[in-house]
Amino acid sequence: MEVKQIQKLYEAMEANGYESLELELGKKNKIKLKLDQANFLEPETLYEEFEEEDDSISKTQIEIRSDKVGTFSFARENLEIGDQIKKGEVLGTVKGISFLDKIKCSVDGRISNIAIQQGGVVDYGRLLFVVEID
Repeated sequence: MEVKQIQKLYEAMEANGYESLELELGKKNKIKLKLDQANFLEPETLYEEFEEEDDSISKTQIEIRSDKVGTFSFARENLEIGDQIKKGEVLGTVKGISFLDKIKCSVDGRISNIAIQQGGVVDYGRLLFVVEID
């Protein structure tokens, strides 16, 4: 591994709240990265922006989360908050070492939050999108 690659891993860890990362490169070669201070998000901060401003109106939303570990890519370049999406539409992919997992929407609705960036590192359960159900 080159120094630039290690630096990119460190930056990705820092940006996504990982405290440490261990890689095994063959039987004898191992590398362990550990951040001095991890940037963990408190659970309350993940949902602050989704709180209802008007209690009399109840909106139904679903969260789309990753069930794989890998790198995220959008299915289309111009996906934005407010875009209409259909059930079964592919919103993006998670690419790992030996797989490419399509992230599909399970309902008709409108994107109300995009919680991932192009090329972002995802882990199990990572929030990717919030969809307001039509």
